[in-house]
Amino acid sequence: MFKSVLVIGRFRGIRLEVHVSWLIIFALLLTTMSAGFRHQYPDWTTATAVLTALVTALLFFSSILAHELGHSLVAIRRGVPVTAITLFIFGGVAQMARDPDKANDEFSIAIAGPIVSFALAASFAVLAMLTEGWYQPLTVALNWLATINLLVALFNLIPGFPLDGGRVLRALVWRVTGDPKKANDTAFASGKLVAYGLFGLAIWNLVAGNLVGGLWIMLIAWFLLNMTQAQGRMHLLRERLAGVRARDLAEAEIPLVAPQRSIEAWLHEDVLPSGRRAFLVGTDIADVQGLVSLSDARHVEHAQWATTRVADIMTPLHKLHHVSPSAKADEVLQMLNEHGLNQVPVMQDGRVSGWIDRQRVLRTIEIHLEVNR
Repeated sequence: MFKSVLVIGRFRGIRLEVHVSWLIIFALLLTTMSAGFRHQYPDWTTATAVLTALVTALLFFSSILAHELGHSLVAIRRGVPVTAITLFIFGGVAQMARDPDKANDEFSIAIAGPIVSFALAASFAVLAMLTEGWYQPLTVALNWLATINLLVALFNLIPGFPLDGGRVLRALVWRVTGDPKKANDTAFASGKLVAYGLFGLAIWNLVAGNLVGGLWIMLIAWFLLNMTQAQGRMHLLRERLAGVRARDLAEAEIPLVAPQRSIEAWLHEDVLPSGRRAFLVGTDIADVQGLVSLSDARHVEHAQWATTRVADIMTPLHKLHHVSPSAKADEVLQMLNEHGLNQVPVMQDGRVSGWIDRQRVLRTIEIHLEVNR
C-alpha cells in the first residue's frame, strides 16, 4: 500500500512501519507542543518543555500504534490476515489481506480500535490524577494524552468511511439487510458526505481567518475523500473479477534461463529478443531454482557480465513471493503492488505451475471493466 517506509519491528507476524510522511507530523507536533508548553508554563526551562513534548509525542504515536493493533489482533482472531501496520501523516492504518466475510467480524474489527483509544484515555486520566502534585510535566503530559486519545476515539467513530465509524456503519447495514453490496454503497456514500462536510468546515475556518486550521481540515477532507473513492473502485474491481483466479491469469509459456548462463548471454540472447524483464532460473519447469531480473543485473559491473552466472545473482526460489493457482485476481494484484513486483510465479506443492506478469493482470482488469461497463 505504502512506499518509502521504514520497518521498525514486527509483532505477532505483523510488520510495523513508519512512512516518511510521519516525520512531518512528528516534527510539527514536537515543535508546536514545545512552544505551547513554554508559553503555558513560563517557569519551565526550554529543556523541560522540549523533553516533555518529545516523550508525549512518542507516547501519542505509540497510542496510535496500539489503536491499530486493536484492529489487527481482532482481525487475526477472526481469520483475517494482517500484513502490516503503517504510521503516516494522518495517523495509522492496518493493512488487511482481505475484507471480513461476516458483518459481525467487520463490526468487531472496526470497533476494536476506538475501544483501545477509550481505554488509553481513561488510563492516562487516572494516572494524571494519581500523579498530580508529583512532577508537573508528568501530569501535564498524561492529561494531554488522555485528551488526545479521547479525541482520536471520538473522531474515528464519525460514521464516514474509511473511518472506523464508517466501517461500523457498514457492518450494521450489512447485518440488518444481509446485503454486503448495499452496506458498501452506504459506507462509501457516508464517507463522501463526511469529506464534503469537512471541506465546508475548512472553508468556514479559512473565511474566519484560521488559515492553519482550515488548511489542515481541508487536507484531512481530501485524504478521506480519496480513500473512500479508492476503496469504492477496489470493491467494484473485486466484484468484476470475483471469478478470476491466478490459474486463469497464468501464462502457458514460462520464461526459463539455465543457471550456468552468463548475464551477458542472458541479456543479449534472451532478454532483448523477447522483451521480458525477468526469467525463472532452471533447466526445466520441474527444476526451477529461482528468479533473475534486470534489476539484479544492474547490481553487477558491466565488465563482469561475461563471467557472472545468472545463478549468482538470482533470488532463490524459497525467497520468492508467489501465489497459488486458486488465488483471486485482486489478491494477485495486491501482492504485486505491495511488494513492488512486476511478475510473480504460480506455485503449488512447492513447484512452479505458471507465471503471471503485471501487464497481463492489468490487461485482464481492463478487459473485464470494459465488458462489464
